[in-house]
Amino acid sequence: MRHTGTSRTADTGLRKSRVPGSMIAALAGILWLWQPVAAEVKVSTNVGQVSVSIVRRVDVNYYLVTGRSPLEFDAQGAEWLRVYTRLWWPEGKTGTQRYKLTLWQDEAGRPIQFDVGASSSSHGPQGRKVGEWRSFFIQVPSGGSHYRLVLDEAVGDTVAVRVVEQAPKPAHDVAVPGVRALTLVEGKDTSRFYEIGKGQPVRVAIDGPCRVTVRARLNFDPSVSGVQWFRLSAIEAKGEVASRNMRVGRSPAAVYSNEPSLLPSTERTLRFNLATGHHELTLSLSGTLARSGAVRVEVVPGDKYE
Repeated sequence: MRHTGTSRTADTGLRKSRVPGSMIAALAGILWLWQPVAAEVKVSTNVGQVSVSIVRRVDVNYYLVTGRSPLEFDAQGAEWLRVYTRLWWPEGKTGTQRYKLTLWQDEAGRPIQFDVGASSSSHGPQGRKVGEWRSFFIQVPSGGSHYRLVLDEAVGDTVAVRVVEQAPKPAHDVAVPGVRALTLVEGKDTSRFYEIGKGQPVRVAIDGPCRVTVRARLNFDPSVSGVQWFRLSAIEAKGEVASRNMRVGRSPAAVYSNEPSLLPSTERTLRFNLATGHHELTLSLSGTLARSGAVRVEVVPGDKYE
């Protein structure tokens, strides 16, 4: 069948007109003349410039948990859950308040405790005061699980709770400058540690707020055997941030691929939080017969509590 003048599209049934090429060119020229000209604003005065964050109201649903009314829930198909909590702020209270919860999974109980102040930006119905949010993570086993969250202690006996599917933020490594890097190989895993001599502190710079994990190993050599103790300390100019006495033996599987004469111990960890701002930390190794150890510094960015 022959078509002239118009054609009908197969998928929409809309009629489509054929326009001569000369008319298309003329229309294109007219449309080009109608294109808006990009505006440009130039500030000629020397004034300061700042960035302003615009906060929009968002309403989020919480469950009210009391000492007599725990929260029970089932999780399936999620690898991680994050449980957000807020103290239902008691009337007339100021300062910092503490509340305690227990997360029960089958017969195993996990104690949870938070110290909070009243939120300056969030509130409940009718302007009811609530605490700054705090949260914890649950790693859900394959096949799912049943959970029971119990409020053990709180002034006012009420905590608001919500549960979402959310994984923890990934940690990133912080380099330790000026010391030798050691490549640790354990099975299929490879990671970078930094050598720290006994009585020879190392320095590391970290920006907070954040959660810091220092993974530590003692370095054995032929003169050191058996189980050994050592102390790892993290110090700032204002004083000690954290420290821990650790007991280790030689690792049965780990080696340093670039320094086979050193034999790494099993791993121990030192964890602490850093507040907002720049931190110059000194890591110190003491209390051991070994000549050196190795550290790996991991940082997880902190949350802003509101």
